[in-house]
Amino acid sequence: MIAVLLFAVLYILEWPMIKSSKKGMKRAYFVLLGIFLLWNSLAVSVPGWPNPNDVIRLVFGWADRLFG
Repeated sequence: MIAVLLFAVLYILEWPMIKSSKKGMKRAYFVLLGIFLLWNSLAVSVPGWPNPNDVIRLVFGWADRLFG
C-alpha cells in the first residue's frame, strides 16, 4: 500500500505542469489519478484482484512467445 501512495504522490508532483494546461487535460489528469488509486488499492487489498503486471502479461503475453 505504501508503493501505491508513493506513486500517487509522484503523480501529484506533475500538477504544476498540468495546472497551466487546458481544462480537458486537467480532467483527464484527475480521472487517471482516480483510476490508478482505485485499481492499485484493490490489487493490494482484495485477494484475486489482478495487479497491473498481471494485466500487462495477459494482454501482451503473446509477445513472449515471439521473442523468447
